[in-house]
Amino acid sequence: MTFFGKKHAVSRLHYRGIYFRLTILIGLILFSFASFAGQTDAHAVLEKTTPAANARMDASPPTIEISFNERLDRGGAKLVVLNESSRNVAKGKPESIAEGKGIRIGLPKLGEGHYTVSYSVISADGHPISGAYVFTVGNPEPLPDASQLDPHQQVGHNHQGGGGLTRQSFLLYVARIIYYAGLLTVAGLALWSLLRKVSPVVRDARNQTLSLAGKFTLVATMAYVFFSLQDLGQGETISEWGRILTETTIGKLYMAELLLALAAPLLPSLGLMARLFWAVVALFVEAWSGHAAAFSPIAYTIGLDVLHLVAAAIWSAGLVLLLVIWYKERPEAGRFALVFSKWALISFLVLWVTGILSTLDFLPSLEYLRYTAWGKWLIAKAAISLLVAITAFLIRMRLKKGDLPHGNLLKVDVGLLTAIVISVGVLTYQTPLPANNELNFHQMGTEMHVTLRVSPNTPGDNQFTLKIWLPESVGKGDPKIVQLRLLPMDKEDMGFIDVPLEEYKDEEMDAYPDFKKTTYRMQGPYLPFAGQWKAQVRVTDSEDTEHVVETTYRIY
Repeated sequence: MTFFGKKHAVSRLHYRGIYFRLTILIGLILFSFASFAGQTDAHAVLEKTTPAANARMDASPPTIEISFNERLDRGGAKLVVLNESSRNVAKGKPESIAEGKGIRIGLPKLGEGHYTVSYSVISADGHPISGAYVFTVGNPEPLPDASQLDPHQQVGHNHQGGGGLTRQSFLLYVARIIYYAGLLTVAGLALWSLLRKVSPVVRDARNQTLSLAGKFTLVATMAYVFFSLQDLGQGETISEWGRILTETTIGKLYMAELLLALAAPLLPSLGLMARLFWAVVALFVEAWSGHAAAFSPIAYTIGLDVLHLVAAAIWSAGLVLLLVIWYKERPEAGRFALVFSKWALISFLVLWVTGILSTLDFLPSLEYLRYTAWGKWLIAKAAISLLVAITAFLIRMRLKKGDLPHGNLLKVDVGLLTAIVISVGVLTYQTPLPANNELNFHQMGTEMHVTLRVSPNTPGDNQFTLKIWLPESVGKGDPKIVQLRLLPMDKEDMGFIDVPLEEYKDEEMDAYPDFKKTTYRMQGPYLPFAGQWKAQVRVTDSEDTEHVVETTYRIY
């Protein structure tokens, strides 16, 4: 072999070595890429939750813990626990546990209720994971809704009245308004009896007004109870009225109101302590018969309502008394106006604070004010109250200058008081929450029919019924996977709540030609709080084709 032949042979061996090494390198790269791709497909999977999803517990858990099958990114982990008012009750920040594979957050002592755990984490490979589930502490009562605030439901009757203003409902509203006016005037004058160092003119005017208001309240209360029983009795015999008065809570409150009304004309002849006792008991009974008794904590809601009524009574009765004194003796009216203006300002502030706190307790959000007649009347009452504040400011400006209150201003103030009493009389017979209706969703399609029912479709426990129809051709009638997922749309970064469905035998005659029906049902608190919700049905058929149907609706 020549020198050049040897040189070419060496070159061929050299290139073969390079080619071999490149082949090995490319293989290693492809193997690494395949391994990496396999790892990216294996995203973190939720393995354990404490408390477990859908658990019912006798006592509050100290912490919430969720664990995954692989390590999580240390940043970006979110863990919140929402109560039935959709407020976060978890304390502090989530901490890492289980060698970085889980997170934990502390809890205060939780009361009875349904709680929603919402988590949002990022796995070590950068994949975001989110979800939510519900657990229950104790045996919570259903949250108040429009049906629970309806007095007809409380006595065991269905409200069959129409949406319009009938003669009967008009008389009921009028009776309620005059009853409310009498109650506030008598209770307020009884509270104004605490003002001991007054002139004989003021004392005589107060006692005369109290006597007249007591008689007015007796007649007004009798009319109010009569028309209320007529409305609740729904045309039945007098024996039904007796059952309502003796066997129902609202009936017993009517009886208490009648007994208090019988004593009202006697108040001018009674001492200070008896007057105060009557005022406190009468305002407490009124608070207990209102919307506040349907919400919790009841001591808080009733307490707010009593304070609200006390402030309203002091302001309204003081204004009536000022007007009476003004007609009797102008200089004495000016001196009383100085005292009244101070207590009117305090009462006005108490009315606003207690009114706002009560509204926030009744409603999940102020947005609900535009959904009901109750909300519209409340807005009207607030607007009138602002006019009252302006009028009171003008009266006080005259008093600071040493002038008597102007008669026209007093008349305007009394007119505004009348408007407020009318609005409150209507408010107390309206429900602050909109009525919830059962969800009945049905959608037809060429590949699938779906029916979803949720009853009663209120926050808390509901029954979920899901029906799926798939084509029977080519063996597609039986679904492989069926999921019902619920998402609160007004909660950012919150995942779906999965409803664990169970098959049941359906007896309804709702067959479709060439389609096979599969039915599922579940009872549970998977709609734990009010808001805008999305219901998503995901069905995988026998050919692994996934069908998704969604609907949105609001519960109050």
